[in-house]
Amino acid sequence: MKPELAILVRLQGIDLELHKINEEKSSAPKHLEGLQEHLSSKVAELNELNERITEIQKRKVDVEDEFELENVRFGKSQKKLSSLKTNREYQALQKEINEIKKANTAREDEILAIMEETGSLEEEVKEKMKQVKQYRKEIRAEKKRIKELEARLDAKAAALTEERETVSKDISPDLLSKYNFLKDKRGCVAVAAVTDGICSACNMNIPPQLYNELLRDEKIFTCPSCQRLIYALEVS
Repeated sequence: MKPELAILVRLQGIDLELHKINEEKSSAPKHLEGLQEHLSSKVAELNELNERITEIQKRKVDVEDEFELENVRFGKSQKKLSSLKTNREYQALQKEINEIKKANTAREDEILAIMEETGSLEEEVKEKMKQVKQYRKEIRAEKKRIKELEARLDAKAAALTEERETVSKDISPDLLSKYNFLKDKRGCVAVAAVTDGICSACNMNIPPQLYNELLRDEKIFTCPSCQRLIYALEVS
């Protein structure tokens, strides 16, 4: 293999490692994002529960006020019964008293139902708060893990970048420019081995004449199919 091509192969190894590091850094926050989405969902559910508790507690106060007012009216009507002179007046007031009793019984039932629902909702709130607390704990731990991972990856990337700069100095500017162009256009693989006349990058056959020239290793050639820089890799 021509020396310059051998250097390109080494350079590609470095670039593939850098590419892998960038992908790892990009994918690192995905679990954190998932945890944050779950947290947001649980917080929203918690807010809905608290809103529902506030709503029914307000309704409970209103019903209790109605109950007290009607209870006062009930007492006054009871006292008034004995002073009525006609049967018609008595029956009308008795009907009103019965309606007050019926309405207040319904109010008592509603108050009890609200108290039961409040108790149930408060238990749900406790459970949601536990879940929110757990997600927040996991998020803190995940942020710490990501920070430590990124520090390690950044240190590794810095060392590789320094090595890349050193290696790049031994490649002619034109060839390096071509390599960088292909690297960016071909998924970080600009140099490919050819084994038994087949390009390892695109899996296409190399013309026999070109393959023979490739075996002589006198020039740097490109694959007719994918335009990558190629070299012959003879299988022993």
